[in-house]
Amino acid sequence: MISGSVIRSVLLIAFIYAGSPVQFAMADELENLMQAMAAVKHRVVRYQEEKQMELLEVPLTSSGTLEYIAPDKLVRSIHSPSQVHYIIDNKTVTVKKGDNSRSRNLDDLPLVRAFVESFRAIMAGDLTSLQAHYEIGFSGDLNQWKITLQPKDKNLAFYIAQLQLSGVGDSIRLYIVEDSNGDLTRMMLYPGESQVVE
Repeated sequence: MISGSVIRSVLLIAFIYAGSPVQFAMADELENLMQAMAAVKHRVVRYQEEKQMELLEVPLTSSGTLEYIAPDKLVRSIHSPSQVHYIIDNKTVTVKKGDNSRSRNLDDLPLVRAFVESFRAIMAGDLTSLQAHYEIGFSGDLNQWKITLQPKDKNLAFYIAQLQLSGVGDSIRLYIVEDSNGDLTRMMLYPGESQVVE
């Protein structure tokens, strides 16, 4: 007669191996997406952003363009409501507004760093960087996908609860930042109005 513990062990093993093909399939799809993103070395895309904050009755809105230049340069140009340029090159962020310009290290700006590390790593197809900084959740395939990122660093997790990115093919369509205090930033990207150079 087979004991209950043996039966439970067999069921557990069956459950683990039954889930493996799905996990491997998702890992393959994520790698396919990263390879597709890495193939594009330069792109410019228009965006609209909306910040929902508990202290404000009306969300803050802005619009502009995002430019990515491989391997690690990201330029965010806000056109409305005012004109400001954020130039992120490696670990330095430079803010230009009119004739004024100032630079800081990304390590001193945890919220900006979270945006940069997640967005830039996906644009670069850098799965290793994403895995180093975030717990990754992935669903879908190359045609339509969603990535959820949760910070591993406790200091960063104090500010950021979760990041979500979704898109089609090698284009990001939606980027959401959920702050730990409940505030929400939603960025819509418009690939039909972008310029892509491979």
